[in-house]
Amino acid sequence: MRFSTSSLLSALALSSASFTQAASLTAFKRQIVVPSHGTTVSPAAGSTITPGSSFPFSYRNEDFCESGYSPISVYLSTSAPTSADVTSAGELADGSFVFKFGDYLIANFGLPVMGTPPPSTLPAPSLAVEDGTTLFLSVVETYRDCPGGVALEFGLETTTVVYA
Repeated sequence: MRFSTSSLLSALALSSASFTQAASLTAFKRQIVVPSHGTTVSPAAGSTITPGSSFPFSYRNEDFCESGYSPISVYLSTSAPTSADVTSAGELADGSFVFKFGDYLIANFGLPVMGTPPPSTLPAPSLAVEDGTTLFLSVVETYRDCPGGVALEFGLETTTVVYA
């Protein structure tokens, strides 16, 4: 079997073009915060939280990448956080929240509990805000093991509460 110089050069050009296209796809930066996110079941939007008292907390996770465990972090903010406030570590950036309740781990698919699961109540902190102020209870959910070689992606869910 003989190859002509022109067919060899054509094959090289084609493979070079394919490699260049693949390299440009690899360099494409995916957004770390995806539109999919879980839902805060309680407190309901507009619920009142009172400093020094506990309020009910329940979060239904999205488990966007179908991981065995879903890490979440829970915050209070005076303005609604945006995807730009989520760091590459899955935390809200300093200055975008006034209180962090903690980091929790949700077991999926009936797996045994590991780490600290989300509590059924959260303590309302004392904050330097006026009574009647609307605050934003936010949950950042980390999605691990996502397809496409993406190490981590995040969901950001926010609901309002009234500080009284």
